[in-house]
Amino acid sequence: MYVKICGLRTVGDVDAVRDAGADAMGVVLSSTSVRAVSVEHARSLVAHAEAVGPSAKPLTTVAVVHDLGIDEAIAAAEAIGVDVLQLHGYSHSDTRRAVEVDGLEIWRATSADRGPTAVGAYGEDALLLDSSTPGSGTTWDLGMLAERPHGRWLLAGGLSPDTVAGAIATARPWGVDVSSGVEAHRGTKDHALIRRFVEAAKQTAS
Repeated sequence: MYVKICGLRTVGDVDAVRDAGADAMGVVLSSTSVRAVSVEHARSLVAHAEAVGPSAKPLTTVAVVHDLGIDEAIAAAEAIGVDVLQLHGYSHSDTRRAVEVDGLEIWRATSADRGPTAVGAYGEDALLLDSSTPGSGTTWDLGMLAERPHGRWLLAGGLSPDTVAGAIATARPWGVDVSSGVEAHRGTKDHALIRRFVEAAKQTAS
């Protein structure tokens, strides 16, 4: 099971995510989020994630955006040096514009009630299905999925160390993504909860 921990703000968060055995880390660039960081700070977090010995498992680094123009979002992702640009609520044409960028993987984030929920519908490399209010910790009814997506798709929205195993068993995603569900309080990560979340997700068959 692929596990992404999103909304990291400190090098301690990055270390906790790596040490817990997660696969990916996300930095939020959208200005309206309590977890938002600047491009310069995001670059330092990504550099810290990459500054590990050759024996360490590399973290996939993800820049998350929803209120930047597509050209600004692409430029920010390239300046930070992330592996993935995660687009929330972008149009088909904007997503296709991002997909054309060499060396940058694109994840399209949407909700089950907005769709489309087919992986690759806009040319993206992976799909993330979230609640209608991303980052809020709000759960959503998995029964809204008329058909389970196939391929590389991540489940998000209201997940926690206590609920992730059940959500995986029900939705059978390729991966899971969490932010608020591993926080001591809004915007501040709890490293013990990160460890518990990754352990619970990894123990569940994908």
